Amino acid sequence: MLKTSSYLDYVQAFRKGEPSGFEYFFNALYKPVYFFAFRYVNDKATAEDIVSNSFIRLWNKRTIFENEAGLKGYLYKSVYNACIRHLQQKQNRSIHNSSYAYQVDTTEQSYIHNIIKSETIHQLHIAITQLPAQCRKIFTKLYIEEKSVAETAQEMNLTVSTIKNQKARGIKLLKPKLTTQFP
Repeated sequence: MLKTSSYLDYVQAFRKGEPSGFEYFFNALYKPVYFFAFRYVNDKATAEDIVSNSFIRLWNKRTIFENEAGLKGYLYKSVYNACIRHLQQKQNRSIHNSSYAYQVDTTEQSYIHNIIKSETIHQLHIAITQLPAQCRKIFTKLYIEEKSVAETAQEMNLTVSTIKNQKARGIKLLKPKLTTQFP
């Protein structure tokens, strides 16, 4: 985040309803919260809707937040609850229509794990954007889209060894950047 004085200005701006406060937190939190939602619903449009609606709820309750931790916690919990409601509705429709029951892990450990994974993926995404073009495309497929080496090679019309070499190159380039963020 920003330095303490600037950060506090954004918190105050957000609480007062100023667009700059909302814009700051939206830009800082949208991607990790989107990744978090996507882990549950596995659908881009649904995840985007859930996150957008959660930001609206956050904005409507903006006066109760005194710091980023409370704001972020509320946002993640709001997204989590919306994802669970969506999955329960989907399950009820499936049971009604075809007697197929969709299981979802809703344990607290899973919730925390998914927040950590979303934040990590967001940081990895930022670091990946700084890689050379070919390496960036390969890393995106492997780590953001979670494709296998073989799938990536087939999609990109490259050999498996090329994918592995680019992956190793990317890891070598990312390692110094990520070790400073995740000591």
